[in-house]
Amino acid sequence: MSYFGTTDFGLEVARGRVTGITRVNKFGAAPDGVQTTATDIWTRADSAATQQIWLAPTAARQHAIVSSSASDDGDPVGVGARTIRVYGLTAWNAAETSEDITLNGTGAVNTVNSYVIIHRMKVLTSGATSINVGAITATAATDNTVTAVIGIGDGQTEMAIYGVPSGYTFYLKRWGAAIGKGNTTVSANFKMLVNENASTQTKNYLRKDDVNLVSTGTSGVSRVYDIPPSFAGPCIIKIQAFASAADTDATSGFDGYIVAN
Repeated sequence: MSYFGTTDFGLEVARGRVTGITRVNKFGAAPDGVQTTATDIWTRADSAATQQIWLAPTAARQHAIVSSSASDDGDPVGVGARTIRVYGLTAWNAAETSEDITLNGTGAVNTVNSYVIIHRMKVLTSGATSINVGAITATAATDNTVTAVIGIGDGQTEMAIYGVPSGYTFYLKRWGAAIGKGNTTVSANFKMLVNENASTQTKNYLRKDDVNLVSTGTSGVSRVYDIPPSFAGPCIIKIQAFASAADTDATSGFDGYIVAN
C-alpha cells in the first residue's frame, strides 16, 4: 500500500492515492419523520410515516426506477431529472457496481442488474427547472419494497444505510446525528445497527453504538474513533432512531473505509 508520506491519510484515500482502500460517506435524513417507535434514517421516514423501517430485498432483484413526476424524463427530455446512476451490490459476494438509467417520468424503467441492496442513487443529468421534480424510487421486483429513493429536489438519496460485501471490511471513522431545534423540548436516541449475516437473513440487527440528544441542549453530536470499529462483510450498516415525540426532524451519517481482506 502506498501512502506518499502525507499526514492527511483521509485526503490521500479520497484522491485515490492509497491502494486497496475506498472511502465511504453515508448520510441520511428523516424529514420530520422520527416517531416514538423505531425509525430508520432515510427519506421515506417522513411525517406521514410512509415507511419507517427500510427493508433489503429478500434476494437479488431487478428494480423498477420511476418518478412521481412526468417532468423527470430523459427521452423525450423533460425539465427535471433525465438520467440517474444507481449504486449497489448484485450479490453479497460481489463488489459494488453501478449502472446508469434514462428516466421515463412516471413510467417504470427496470435496472439491467439485479441487486441485493441499492444504497445510493444520484441524478446525473437534468433540465433547467429542477434537479429532480418528483421523488424517484427504486422498487424491488417480487418483493415490491422500495430499496432507495431520491427525495423531491434532493438530487441523490439521503439514506444512512450501507451494504458491505463478503471479502471486504468496513472501518468506521466517524458517525454523527442531529435533531431539529423547536419550541418544544424533544429527545431522541440514535443507534448504529449492523446485520452481520446479510447474505442469509435481512432483518436481524445488532446494536453497536448509540447517542442521545435533546433539542434544547446538545442537538447534534459527532463521534470520532481513533481505533476504528470494524464490520466484516457481508453486512448491512444502518442508523435507527426513536424520539420522545412524533414527527421529529433528524439527520445522521457515518464515514469510514472499505478495505479488501
